[in-house]
This record gives sequence, C-alpha cells and structure tokens, in this order.
Amino acid sequence: MNQPNEQVTQQAAQNHPGAGYSQGYEPRQQAVYQPYTVYQPYPAPQYQAPGFSIKRRDPRKAGALSTLNKLGLLMVAQTALSFILQLGAVLLCTSTGLDIYSDELALVLLSIGLAPICTAGPPLVYMLLGKKDWNFHLRFGRANVFGCLLVILAGLGVCLAANLPAAVVREVLEGLGAKEPDSVLGQGGGWLSFIAELLGVAVMVPMLEEFAFRGVILSGLRRYGTGFAIAASSVIFGMAHMSLSSVVFATIAGVAMGLAYVLTGNLWTSVCIHALNNGIAVIESYSDLILGEGRQELLAGITMLVVCAVGVVALVMLLILRKTLFPKREPLAPADGVLYQPLGFGEAVVTLLKSPVLWAILAMVLVETALMFIVL
Repeated sequence: MNQPNEQVTQQAAQNHPGAGYSQGYEPRQQAVYQPYTVYQPYPAPQYQAPGFSIKRRDPRKAGALSTLNKLGLLMVAQTALSFILQLGAVLLCTSTGLDIYSDELALVLLSIGLAPICTAGPPLVYMLLGKKDWNFHLRFGRANVFGCLLVILAGLGVCLAANLPAAVVREVLEGLGAKEPDSVLGQGGGWLSFIAELLGVAVMVPMLEEFAFRGVILSGLRRYGTGFAIAASSVIFGMAHMSLSSVVFATIAGVAMGLAYVLTGNLWTSVCIHALNNGIAVIESYSDLILGEGRQELLAGITMLVVCAVGVVALVMLLILRKTLFPKREPLAPADGVLYQPLGFGEAVVTLLKSPVLWAILAMVLVETALMFIVL
C-alpha cells in the first residue's frame, strides 16, 4: 500500500481541532473566560408629576373655609330674621292703629323682646341640628379669680379705647355727607325705660351675643387654630353691627372678648366685659336723667380716662403674671377628637379672603353705608 504524502498528513493534522496538542502545535485561538459579575438591580425610576396633575386639597384649609362659611351664614340669618320680625311687628302695629314709633317705651321693649330670637335663634338651631359638642363650645372652666379680674379690666379698657377709631370713621363719613342713624339707646327718657334697657342691653344681650359669637362661632373655628378663630369670629361680630363705625368698634372689642375667653377658658369673663361695656353705654345715654342736663360729655370723658387707665395697668400686670395666673393647658378636643395643625398667619388671611359669605356680609355693610348718604 502506498504511504501517504507527508505534506498532506501535516495539513490534515493542522485542520483537526485536537490534533495540534498531540503533535506539539499551538492552537490558533484560545478561549478566554470572564468570571460572572454580581447582579446590580436597576435604580428606581424618579417620577415627576405632570403639569396637568390634580393637587390634593389641604384638609385644614378646606375645612376652615367650609366651617367659616357655615358659621358666617349664622350672622346672615340673624340679620335677616331681625329685619323680618321687626318689619312684621311694625306692620302689625300699623294695621291695629298703634304708632309704635311714638311710644318710646314700646319701641325699647320691642327691640329687647326680639333680641333672644334673632341673636340666639340661628346658633341654637345650628347646635341642635348639627349635634355639636356643648362642652367644647361653651366652656366654664375654673380659673384664677384675680387673673379673671385683670382680664375683665383689661378687656373693658380695650373696648372703650375702640371708641376712638370708631369716632374717627364716623367723623370722616359725616364730613363726606353721610348721616349715621341715631343710637337706639336712651330713646325712652324715663326711669322705666332706663331700667328696661339696662336689664336688656347690659344683661340679656351680652349673654346671648357671647353664646353666639364666642361660644358657637369662635369655638367652632378653634380646631383650625386659636388665632384664626379669634380673628374670624371678631370680623363676623364686627360686621354684624352693619354701620361702618360700629363695625370698627365691634371688631376690636370682639378681639378683646375673644382673647379673654380663650385665656381664661371661661365664657363668663367675656360676658362680663360685654355687659360692663354695654352698661356704661346705657348709663351715658341716660346721663341727663341721672345727673341732669349737659353732663353726658363730661361723664363719657371721665369714664373713658378712668377705665382706660385701669385697663392699661391690668394689661401690664397680665403680661407679667400671665404664666403664673394662667398656666399653659392642653387644648380641649371636640367630640370627634379631630384637631388640625393651626393655620399660619398667611393661611388664615387667605382663608378669610376666599370666603364668599364674608364678602357677601361686607357687601351688606357697604350697602348700609351707602344708604347713609341718601338724605330722606
């Protein structure tokens, strides 16, 4: 048999994948193996809300605005009820031939008699139908007697001092041609009318209005912050007086009485401030009857100076002894136990400005002011 050609044999050995190792040939290509790498998960994607996404409403701001509108409507209901009942009473008297405007005592008694229905009626219905927590709204907690006395004197001083900016507003309006309506106080002229007004205006009305504006309205807003509650209830209380100068006075007085209620935790302190302020007004309006002719301005001036001076002293003592007389207490939660982080100053202002009910009440005040320029 013929031996294979040596050149052919070497070529075949090179073509065989394993033959090169046995023949001493180096492989043409050597595989390189890389070790396995540790698995690294992908980083979490960072999502960004699109420009058209719906922002969630802050429950504090939404709740404060909703509650403010509801409680503001109570004041609207008070005003509407007062107008309807007074108009009905006048029409009834006219139909029977009785001129109620000529009988001063009857006019006083009518105003006093309608006060409980008009002032306390809507807040009472709100409390009953809404099943509100009476203990949360009407607080009569124990407090330091000396501290309460200082609060009452300081609050009364603030109320009388509030007559000064109110008088400025009145002078400006009268300088522009407006004519403010006459005060309902002092119209009777007799001792019987004086006693009736003193009991009605200085005793009954303060209790009813403090129940409505500090007890129901201020306490109803307090879960959104004490400062917001005092400011909002004072604005509503001020605008309830309609006449622009009275609005200025009552708003400042409302702040003083609201602070008194919050500081002492007892509604009787704000009732006392309100009663003393109204009592001084009634006595001054009957100064001619009590002291003789021409003594009203003198009595008003002396009363203003004395009460404001005592109020300043009481206020200074309160600032010094506040932590001792009124130690800080945990806020009392309503029946549902929901208390929110208090609204900041800017948030409170925005909430007040966004309330359509407050704007409607302001429109009523402006209409009342515009009517003062109409000479009948």
